Amino acid sequence: MCRWMAYAGEKIYLENLLFLQKNSLISQSLKAIKSSFTTNGDGFGVAWYGGKKTPGLFKDVLPAWNDENLRQLSQHVKSGLFLAHVRATTGTSISRANCHPYTYGKWSFMHNGQIGHWQLLRRDIESMISKDYYHHRLGTTDSEALFLLALSYGLEKDPIGGIKKALEKVIALLEANGATEPLRLSAALSDGKSIWAFRYSSDRQSPSLFYGTPDLHKKQAQSKIINTIASEPFDDDSDHWTSVGESKVVLWKNKAVSISPLF
Repeated sequence: MCRWMAYAGEKIYLENLLFLQKNSLISQSLKAIKSSFTTNGDGFGVAWYGGKKTPGLFKDVLPAWNDENLRQLSQHVKSGLFLAHVRATTGTSISRANCHPYTYGKWSFMHNGQIGHWQLLRRDIESMISKDYYHHRLGTTDSEALFLLALSYGLEKDPIGGIKKALEKVIALLEANGATEPLRLSAALSDGKSIWAFRYSSDRQSPSLFYGTPDLHKKQAQSKIINTIASEPFDDDSDHWTSVGESKVVLWKNKAVSISPLF
């Protein structure tokens, strides 16, 4: 599987959370703790929001721990909201187009998990993507297809409803085809102002998901405002992190986090 993190709060340099944590995302790309895939070296990506409506995007196929461009970029780009992802492919090719996050307009999306029997169901799932969005299909992953499917079902007006409807359609296909492989999802979505994170699986074995307040390495006292949602904690302090339960939606908006059922 993959590892990811989403941050929203005061503007910080990207390196703060990508590199300067005990269990930073770059550390997780080498040795993830809460994943069946210890190494996530099949590419990476970062999307960040600044003065424009659409996010900046940097992706590449090198392992995140071995990309000097990522290290240099992260030392100079400062943002108050960004998404970052390190990839472990579940079968599709290693290419820049297959690296997360995926973007459309102001929206950015990244995913850890799988659609079971993807190669068997790919044609059926892609056929449900609206023609208004299908021409934005650049790669071959189930994750990108799920994002475009959610857009097709109204994500731009109703982010939770769009994701939920897309998942329902995929689950119906899995059941109709007697699939033995599950749908598993730990995903993040942003419009540059809010972050939605989702945890769900058809076999109740969802990829791990946490929210919390990591050390931002500031000289002043650390704020207790939650600013980070991630696949796994960045440190060993349990007071900093809360685990998200099965079939839940985490919404970060206006410096506050709320949790609600997905199904």
